[in-house]
Amino acid sequence: MHLDSYCCIMCVSNEEEDTQHLFFNCTFVDACWTYLNIQWDTSLDFQTMLLRARERFGSVIFREVMIHAMWSIWTLRNSIIFYYGSLSFDWWHRSFTDGLKALTLRVKPNVKDAILHYMSSLL
Repeated sequence: MHLDSYCCIMCVSNEEEDTQHLFFNCTFVDACWTYLNIQWDTSLDFQTMLLRARERFGSVIFREVMIHAMWSIWTLRNSIIFYYGSLSFDWWHRSFTDGLKALTLRVKPNVKDAILHYMSSLL
């Protein structure tokens, strides 16, 4: 797809967007991960980076939180590029929490409890 620019539209770094930048190095995304209490050591290879972040997170719901956070980042980015949306932490947060709430409808009770406890700790 041809775009006018391939620079990240979610931060001011004017850096060309790639997956590493979009999901781990962008300043906006860094604020999202900080809010979620997930810390990425981007100096490590990808698999080790994931394992370390999961260890530090310390909960069985790391994968669910990470996937929903990334999905919300992706959909926010696409809404800005394709639908002239605006960069909004509130939009990202609402998308993230709505996704986790929906997930609680189809997971095991112990995972549901962990998700609900985690979400209440974010408030």
